[in-house]
Amino acid sequence: MNNEIRAAGKRMTRTRRAVLATLGAARYPLTPAEVYARLKHQRVAIDPVTVYRNLTALTDIGVIARLALHQEGQARYEMKEGRHHHHHIRCRRCGRVADLLLCPLKKLTAMIERKTRFVVGDHSLEWSGWCPKCQ
Repeated sequence: MNNEIRAAGKRMTRTRRAVLATLGAARYPLTPAEVYARLKHQRVAIDPVTVYRNLTALTDIGVIARLALHQEGQARYEMKEGRHHHHHIRCRRCGRVADLLLCPLKKLTAMIERKTRFVVGDHSLEWSGWCPKCQ
């Protein structure tokens, strides 16, 4: 990861390291406000603007992924390293997000590529429903 950041002409700062550690320890994708709150709780000297700036830079480098969940209206971020392509499900009541560590779209993607002669670079699929606590 450090090499990817350097290759992009950026430095691995203490702040970037803290943001990456926070995302790496998270069990679900975090909003910038959640990243900021966790860092503040850990007494990391950082402000919300710096969190946003680092999330944007790390996304541009390709180290983290930005998720724009349709019904939520805000971005969430998660680590890319060591993670395979996957999708998410979000609770309509409490907003909890869970990873779906699968992708049922491989056959559909191949069909789309055959029919359109496009090369699919990425796709996203989002489910929503009610988590066990909100049912």
